[in-house]
Amino acid sequence: MAKVLTRGSFRRRTCFAVAGLFCALSIGTSAQEQPVIHVALSSFEAQANVYYAQDLGLLKKAGLNVDIQQVSGSAAIVAGIVSGTLQIGTGSALPVEIAHERGFDVVFVAPGTMSDIAQITSGMVVAANSPLHTAKDLTGKSVGVNALQSVDQIEVEAWTDKNGGDSRTLKFVEVPPSLIVDALESGRIDVAEMADPNWTMALTSGRVRSFAYGIDAIAKRFMVTAWFATRQWANANPEALHKFADALNQASAWAVKNPEAAAAVLRKYLHTTTTVAHEHHARSLDPALLQPLADQAYKYGTLPRPLNVREMIWP
Repeated sequence: MAKVLTRGSFRRRTCFAVAGLFCALSIGTSAQEQPVIHVALSSFEAQANVYYAQDLGLLKKAGLNVDIQQVSGSAAIVAGIVSGTLQIGTGSALPVEIAHERGFDVVFVAPGTMSDIAQITSGMVVAANSPLHTAKDLTGKSVGVNALQSVDQIEVEAWTDKNGGDSRTLKFVEVPPSLIVDALESGRIDVAEMADPNWTMALTSGRVRSFAYGIDAIAKRFMVTAWFATRQWANANPEALHKFADALNQASAWAVKNPEAAAAVLRKYLHTTTTVAHEHHARSLDPALLQPLADQAYKYGTLPRPLNVREMIWP
């Protein structure tokens, strides 16, 4: 059963973690006493293939004892990984890259979800009666995003500049996905970036309308999320990590072939109303698919210097 942690409870757990605490998964534990691998994700469809793997029995079949937790935000997951509270996490590649630039040896260990112009699962939305229609209309407007200095923010900035607006005039506001529709209707924000399952549910409600599909302003195809761990933990547990990554790949392949059944898993764990899953994960950690986001992050000041993502991919 997945456990949902409040931000406060998670922070308390993280604060009490001892830096470098990786003994929970130490070498030498017998096969009969498989250590618990603490895995974390946020409540986005793009991160949910570990739930497919769990419900299909793939993790158990691989001999893995996995505890899946939902944590609010990729940055909090990275913090848990660094502290040792968590062993493997998934989320936006961006906080991982930021942590790397700050000297933390966090590495990508398995591929995540793809952004592909041919299969759009996110977009910018406005209130149903909004007068906004073009990038120039956004001048001086407030933009709701799940987290500041995130993929969402970079996407909106890149799309605005690419389409004749000026991203320097935008005012970004951090708004939880569940509150974005209310914030748009009340006028607290003017436009927002959303991802599935919340994006589809918001459009289906009729309370908002689509404004733009901005993700291709970063690249037509790139990896938005990835799975990550510390290099120390990965080096100490290569067999478990390879089994985990293989289970994820099998689960993702199953979800592509069974989108309705996968949607039932999403409803079970993410409490969505979606009837069809939009599974689209990469099958390998191709640096060419990770690099575009890092390049745009540097362009818009989220990363202080250019980053070669190859140095962050665990061999």
